[in-house]
Amino acid sequence: MILVDGQPATMVSALDRGLNYGDGLFETMRLHAGRVPLLARHLGRLRAGCERIALPYPGDALIANDIVHLVAGGPADGIVRIVLTRGDGGRGYTPPRGTTGRRLIALHPLPDLDAAALSLGICKTRLGHSRALGGLKHLGRLEQVLAADEVAAGGWDEGLMLDEADRIVEATRHNLFFVRAGRVLTPPLGNRGVAGVMRALILEILATLGLPGGETPLRYDELHEIDELFLCNAVVGMRPVSQVDGHAYAHGETPARLRAALAAAGVTWLA
Repeated sequence: MILVDGQPATMVSALDRGLNYGDGLFETMRLHAGRVPLLARHLGRLRAGCERIALPYPGDALIANDIVHLVAGGPADGIVRIVLTRGDGGRGYTPPRGTTGRRLIALHPLPDLDAAALSLGICKTRLGHSRALGGLKHLGRLEQVLAADEVAAGGWDEGLMLDEADRIVEATRHNLFFVRAGRVLTPPLGNRGVAGVMRALILEILATLGLPGGETPLRYDELHEIDELFLCNAVVGMRPVSQVDGHAYAHGETPARLRAALAAAGVTWLA
């Protein structure tokens, strides 16, 4: 089921600026037991993103009401995807003034959440830098589309994406954490990549547990120096990695310890 501005629909206008220019943002959220456990965090990120790019934000209450309508009578578990665009506009890049925007909310089946460790490759498609868009989950995902095609062609479970300086940023649809010398670390995003909801939550949990960690760059040629690697996003939670481009990793206790801490904090659907 798809709601467009609160009404069941399967199409949007051909003049929509999200379609024509990628002028919009989106959120992909886990539905568990009929509710979105991290809804407040997703809406907070969405609201902040709208402020950054001056995109109309419909309000938390309207989006929450759409979700209630969307999932009523449907499966208890799945994926809820929100897309906000600037709405219809004429030809040309200049945004129209005074638009109310458009919201699309869809319910999708939950993917296979096999807990097996992942085998990763390195994507040739590089992530660019953008001061204006760094960290945002905007609609211009062509880099990820090209990288995902590499993943499928290579037969990998996922692919890591690097910047032009050979620094690992993220996977095509996950953020990543790694363990080195007892520290739980994640690459800084800066002006590239997506600032994931689960990534932020894990960083908070690390601080709560008093575990040494934080943000540290990781170059491709340093992959052999790390002990553990795991991926995360708000749909699958955390998934361990068994190997990347020939580098094998142990299945340490870090993801399990973090998962237990997250469950204690109320994120029970990861267990």
